[in-house]
This record gives sequence, C-alpha cells and structure tokens, in this order.
Amino acid sequence: MTTPLKRVEGYGSAKTGSGTWKAERFTSLVLVPLTVWGLWSAWSIAGSGFEGATAWLRDPVNAGLLVVTLAVSLWHMALGLRVIIEDYVHGFLGQALLFLNTLFCAALFVVAAISIAAVAFGVALGVGSGAS
Repeated sequence: MTTPLKRVEGYGSAKTGSGTWKAERFTSLVLVPLTVWGLWSAWSIAGSGFEGATAWLRDPVNAGLLVVTLAVSLWHMALGLRVIIEDYVHGFLGQALLFLNTLFCAALFVVAAISIAAVAFGVALGVGSGAS
C-alpha cells in the first residue's frame, strides 16, 4: 500500500526553490535604473559618431556601469532560461541544456566584457584594426 508521502517523494521539496524566484526579482529591480541609465546614455551619445561613442566608453563610470548592466542582464537571462528548461525539458537533455545555458551566458559575458575593456583602454584586438 502506497502512502501519500511515498507518492510525492522525489518530486521536489517545499522547503527550497524560492532562490531562483528571488534572484529573478532582484535582477529585475536592479535592471530598472540601469535601463534608464542606458537609455539616457544612448540618447546623449546619439549623433556623436564613433569618436563620441568611444570617448563616452573611456569614462570609467560609463564603462563600469555598462559591464554591470551586461552582467545583470545576462544573469537575468540565464535565470529565465533555466526556469523554462527545468519546466519543459527533462532527463539528460535538460541537464545538458542547463549546462549549455550557463556556459553560453558566461562566455557571452567574458567576450563582451573584454570588448568593452578593449575599447575603454584603447586596445586594438586585431579585427579591422589595421594590425598586421
């Protein structure tokens, strides 16, 4: 005879699980002022050309806020995709997609942060820079 507890064992715990939900809400709240800053910054450098955009990015405050915006946005994206994968994809494929989601978001952050740093510090990365 199967008890009600035995039927639900292994289907998760009522004691945990709110961490992802809280992190999604936290990243959403942090992204509100960062989005306002990003829109204001885009409006302020619109029409200034390449030189104006690179000068704007060379300001340490702007470069730092852009990296923070990028990090929080990618964290928020990874959390959202994680929930979707956990809800709809199960087994080995689900685990593989969770790993790839984390790997993709981390790689995207590293590449974008290096690109921001390269522009901010005036470092040519070799692509289209005239370096031979």
